[in-house]
Amino acid sequence: MRARYSLPLLAAFGLALFAGAAFAQTETGDPERGGQLFVENCAVCHGVDGEGRIGASLESFPGIDVSATLRQTISRGVPGSVMPAWSEAKGGPLSEQDIADISAYIVSAFGGTQPIAPLPTYQAPVIQPLPSVAGDPSAGAVVYHANCAVCHGDQGQGRIGRTLAKEWPVNEPAPYIARLVSDGVSGSPMPAWASSKGGPLSDEQIEDVTAYILTLSPVEGAPTPTPASPGPISLTTGLILLGVVAVLIVIGLIVYYRRA
Repeated sequence: MRARYSLPLLAAFGLALFAGAAFAQTETGDPERGGQLFVENCAVCHGVDGEGRIGASLESFPGIDVSATLRQTISRGVPGSVMPAWSEAKGGPLSEQDIADISAYIVSAFGGTQPIAPLPTYQAPVIQPLPSVAGDPSAGAVVYHANCAVCHGDQGQGRIGRTLAKEWPVNEPAPYIARLVSDGVSGSPMPAWASSKGGPLSDEQIEDVTAYILTLSPVEGAPTPTPASPGPISLTTGLILLGVVAVLIVIGLIVYYRRA
């Protein structure tokens, strides 16, 4: 009699273990890989040391489960602030594993260990200035790659931010772009970059980066990213539901065979 019950119970138990293992995998992250992703995506705003730059300091966080808070904030962003949603499900460029890795790095690196190496430098080519446009586009290329490329793409093709390599539908694009860079866009992820507004860029740097943006050639087939449809449920939610179903199956089988 016991042998007849053992196979279904073992199968159900195995299903529960599989679901739990799959869920646990999404909850863990690789801090070493996360460090590289942090440099590529987060350091421009939060600083390579996490002390904050144009974004918030990462040295302390609200909530009991710090890792979960970080993952949720990175994934969904903070509506109405300069923190955008980075997850693919919200139209961003990062997978759930990317976000878990970055979260693991932030928790470990800014919890007492040394941060990773400084941001890489960018050597700009000599770019011919545009007529009637103030600013040095070669110097602006350095400013752009240090501050703007992470959101707008290395060629201005758009990434988590809007496409900048385009024809600007205004009479005087240089003052218009400079004002956007300087003041930001209220209620959007675009912050104010001017030092007079609390940002890290001088008026000269904003003038230079404006000149550089106007030299960018439109990238064919690279529209401004739009949020992707998240579907009925996310991967994490699906795994949680799978785990719950597996547990219910186990309980149901136990009750059934005890009554048989």
